[in-house]
Amino acid sequence: MKLNTLIFNFLLIILGISCLWTIFVFQYFEKSSGIFVSYYISVGHYGLSLLILSIFYYFQSPQKWLKPILGTLIGGFTIFSSSARSPMLAAFIILLILLLYINKIKYWITLLVFASIFIISIYFLKQTFASDFEFVKRMYNAIFEGNGSGRSYYLLKGWNVFKENIPFGGRILFEDGMYPHNIFVEVLMSMGIAGVILFFLYFKDLGKFRIRYIKKIFVIYRFFYFLSNILCWFLLHTVSLRIWSFGALQQ
Repeated sequence: MKLNTLIFNFLLIILGISCLWTIFVFQYFEKSSGIFVSYYISVGHYGLSLLILSIFYYFQSPQKWLKPILGTLIGGFTIFSSSARSPMLAAFIILLILLLYINKIKYWITLLVFASIFIISIYFLKQTFASDFEFVKRMYNAIFEGNGSGRSYYLLKGWNVFKENIPFGGRILFEDGMYPHNIFVEVLMSMGIAGVILFFLYFKDLGKFRIRYIKKIFVIYRFFYFLSNILCWFLLHTVSLRIWSFGALQQ
C-alpha cells in the first residue's frame, strides 16, 4: 500500500509539473509530450495510469478526496493534450471488465450514457471551431470513419514479412522505419514462430494464477487496480508502440 501511495504521489507531482509546463511554457496542446521525451501516446498512458491510481487512492482513503480529484484532472488533461486514442480505448475496456464483474444494470446504463455523450460530443465538436484540434480529429476519424492512421496497412505488411520466413521471421522494421503497431505481429515479423515461443515462455508463470486466489490474497479492488494497469500498458503495445519503447525526462 505504501508503494502505491508513493507511485501515486510521484505521478501526481511529475505530471502536474508537465501540465503546468504545457500550459504556460509550451502552449501547444496537440500531441503534447509535456516535459517528457517519450512518444506522445506513451504520455497519454501516463495520464491514464494516474487516473487509475487516483480512483484507487480514493477508495483507499475516501476522506482524502482532494488529491484524487487533482489526480483525475491532471490525468485527464494529460490524455487530452497528448491527443492519444489508445488510453481512451484502454479506459473503456477496463470499465467494461469492471462492469462485467459488478454486473448491475444502473452501472451499465451509466456507462452507456457517458459513452453516448462522449461520441455525440466528438461528432458536434468536429462541426465547430474545434474540428482541427488533434484530439477531436483523431477520435472522430476513429469512431466515425474507422481510420486507424495506417494501422491495418502496417499489420498486414508485418504479417506478410512473417509469412516469408515463418520459422525465424524476416526483419525488425519496415523500409520506412515503421513497425506493425502490434507486439504479437512484431514478434512474428522479427523472430517468427521461434520468437513467439520465447515470448510466451517469459510469461509462463502466469499459468499458476487462479481466479480463486483473488479473495485469498487481494481485496477485490486491489485486484482490479492491478489488472487495470496491466491492461493499460498491454493495449499500448498492442495498438501503438514497439516492443522496446522507453522515455525519459527532457534535459
